[in-house]
Amino acid sequence: MNRALPAGFGIGLVAGGSLRVAFGSNWFLVLAVVTLYTGLGYFTVEYRRLLTREYPPFDRSVDRFGYAIGLFGLSIGPVAVSRQLTTADVSLQLFVAYLGVVGFLLASSAAAVGSERDAR
Repeated sequence: MNRALPAGFGIGLVAGGSLRVAFGSNWFLVLAVVTLYTGLGYFTVEYRRLLTREYPPFDRSVDRFGYAIGLFGLSIGPVAVSRQLTTADVSLQLFVAYLGVVGFLLASSAAAVGSERDAR
């Protein structure tokens, strides 16, 4: 069984749960953060060499679920942040969501570059 996906979900749940408990964030923002950090967690657990800036090879068909979860978080994130902006102060909450976006995009693009190199 692929251990990266459950580990990614664990990382996402910890990030989202922390945001909910610490700031009382709305569930929509929590869902966006959970999915972003799940995608980020998946790629960093599956390809630990990403953390040392080496690009590992991977088969895209195996990683589609990690992409799907992270992209879902990217798609609902702006709406979730805008809803939170109307109800409360989001200074640190916005920063946490922003880190998830940047982390997911960097990890998934680094992994994709590695797979493109191997295809040649």
